[in-house]
Amino acid sequence: MYQCASVWSKVSAISAIEDTPGVVMGIIEETEEKLAALKLRLPELEGKANKNERTKVNKDIYNLENAEAYLAALKERLNESRAEAAKSEDAAHEAKLRREEEERKMREADAVRRAEEKAKTGPAQPEDDGEVHMEISIPKLKKACDETVKPVVGDKVGITYVGKFADGTKHEGIDYSGKEFDNSMRKQGKGPAVQTPLTFKLGDGRAIRGWEEALKTMALGEEIEVTIRPKWAYRKGGLQDDNGKWIVPPNASLVFQMRLVQVREQTVPP
Repeated sequence: MYQCASVWSKVSAISAIEDTPGVVMGIIEETEEKLAALKLRLPELEGKANKNERTKVNKDIYNLENAEAYLAALKERLNESRAEAAKSEDAAHEAKLRREEEERKMREADAVRRAEEKAKTGPAQPEDDGEVHMEISIPKLKKACDETVKPVVGDKVGITYVGKFADGTKHEGIDYSGKEFDNSMRKQGKGPAVQTPLTFKLGDGRAIRGWEEALKTMALGEEIEVTIRPKWAYRKGGLQDDNGKWIVPPNASLVFQMRLVQVREQTVPP
């Protein structure tokens, strides 16, 4: 009977602390004050004359240090500290992801702004020379889901893609052959990168000429590999980032694997 009562007393003490977090520090502070006072007495009780009193003080110290409520309070404080540390790490990680996402959106907005400014103020494009500056590989990588659904100028389109440099692409002593320079994989929050279609209106000037011409030949769901020569890509000007580093060097031929996943309001999984 006594053992059962002791176990019930222990469970009740721990449950009370867990249910009332505010008492944790009170129990710890009160117990540690008593322990400090008892430990201050020990040096005064050296010698045989004070043996019994010293034994009693040591026993009191032992009982306080092993009291169920005190041990439970220490455990609860440790758990709270760990929970706070984990919460801080999660908050820091979330803040980092938010910063990265904001920076990505700012870069994309800046890129669109520069493209719009270039379209408004840049030199006029040379007249069409009547030649085709791209080659679509045969057979195509994936057949269309519906051959009747094809985009025309003015339609909203969505594509997934991977862009690499064609063999033999060199600039300023650097060989870019076969290197990937862009794709449509994007991170979403904490998860892994996933295919995130790029959407735009066909013919609005946001895409390179080679993309627009290739898309005019495609149907919904179709995937192709297309090699685009410089005149329908970034020409002799190339493409640089804000720091002047080449994203696409001048006169580069590009190889894209691209899939048409949206035509107007019709879509297929990317």
